[in-house]
Amino acid sequence: MKRLLIAGAMMVLMIVPQTTVWAEDAEFTPAQMKQIRKMFEEWSKEQRQTQRPMDAGAPPMAPPAKTGPSVPTMGDTSKQSIRYGTDFSGGTGLQGGRTIYARPFVKAPKTIIGGYIDFTISDCEGKPGSAHNSGGSRDCRNGIDFDQERFVPFFYSQVTDRLSVAAELEVEHGGPQGNQGDGDIKMEFATMDYRFNDAFNLRGGIILMPMGRFNLIHDSPLNDLPLRPMVSRLILPSTFAESGIGFYGTFYPTQLSKIDYEFYLTNGFDGADGQFSVEEGSGARSARGSFQKDNNRNKAIVSRVSFSPLLGVEVAGSIHHGQWNDEDDAEDHYLTLLAIDGNLQRGPFDIQGEAGWANAEGSGTYTRRKGTTFFTQDTTGATRRQHVAEGDSSYVVPENMFGYYVQLNYHFMPEAFTRALPSYFGQDSTFTGVIRWGQVDTNTDDDSNPNAIDRLTLGLNFRPIEDSVIKFAYTFNRHEKEGSSTSGTDRDGFQINLSTYF
Repeated sequence: MKRLLIAGAMMVLMIVPQTTVWAEDAEFTPAQMKQIRKMFEEWSKEQRQTQRPMDAGAPPMAPPAKTGPSVPTMGDTSKQSIRYGTDFSGGTGLQGGRTIYARPFVKAPKTIIGGYIDFTISDCEGKPGSAHNSGGSRDCRNGIDFDQERFVPFFYSQVTDRLSVAAELEVEHGGPQGNQGDGDIKMEFATMDYRFNDAFNLRGGIILMPMGRFNLIHDSPLNDLPLRPMVSRLILPSTFAESGIGFYGTFYPTQLSKIDYEFYLTNGFDGADGQFSVEEGSGARSARGSFQKDNNRNKAIVSRVSFSPLLGVEVAGSIHHGQWNDEDDAEDHYLTLLAIDGNLQRGPFDIQGEAGWANAEGSGTYTRRKGTTFFTQDTTGATRRQHVAEGDSSYVVPENMFGYYVQLNYHFMPEAFTRALPSYFGQDSTFTGVIRWGQVDTNTDDDSNPNAIDRLTLGLNFRPIEDSVIKFAYTFNRHEKEGSSTSGTDRDGFQINLSTYF
């Protein structure tokens, strides 16, 4: 009787598709399904035991030859043999409810998912009722804040040996669905690359702009301080991405040196309605353009060239040039960003820095008409908000902006810690002491500009491993130039940040 039941179960398994057997509750009860599986496992075990045992001195049997197309491993496309319309169905070849699985990556998965997360505690004291952050400093409000700043999933797929796809989706402050709706979800970048060789590669999509060094390595786990440099917030507005297409590559002049370059055509800035006005105070940050369309006829050009004469030394220059006003204006006005950056590593020390300049043609006073739609950044500089002008108002477009920072890091690990607590302080663990000085001015032609900021930051962080970090910092802020009504106002405070790749 038992063998009869097993034979019947085997017939069902061979005749009826497996997905239907396991999924249809109407065919078998859960208890019956459990019994069928158990009988099948027992039968398979008996079949293996009745096979001829291998002689003690005989060589191991070769694995059975594969009869179907092999499935490539993650990122390996050399053995990929998916046939569209055969190995999966799409277009008119529908398969009922199974059509949702008709995707090539279901047949041959090859996408890597990772990302990073960071959490910040901050408090910057200041004069209540001041222009920014209700008394705090930009990026740091008055009063203790707990902020789930970013959750950033990263996706990478090696589609073929030459074609790859990479993307980041950033969820800021819990996303717009949070209790107060003060978060955001946006594409950080999303690109398709086609590789020809080291010196020449094609890239298209939402591209992370190569303006300065920091924008290219802005991930929180990579950086040693909780707050980003001000020049990399307002003049070179990280995270800075635009839709476009272009090329990148690497040359090796000598065995020890290399030259990296990137060159793209992109949509460019949109500052037509006072997006980077003096009143807004966000520099070029609020004028970042649309990923979907351009506001004028002209495309921006973006490029960065870096030179590393030897390991641990790098210097680079960047440029971004494009029209910032609308195409129906009487004249074309251009915004040009320039940047230089460098990095030097020697033993436990490394020093890095970046400077950025912005020059806007057509600077002066403009009128924003009633009903005009425009965008601004919130007081932290993180979330972009849309507004509709309630009446006519004037705004000033600055001609020149400038900012820079210099940062010194010292890496160390006391041997006493590793001896006493090896499970906490391993071989990959390290402490880093940090000091950063920076300045930014979103209107250098006005001696009383309240958006001129000097910032000194002292920090100490601990990395249990290289990809995870706990940061402690204290920031000293001086927000106004001499000559303004509130010159010399200090808005100081601390920041604690936890971040890690995953």
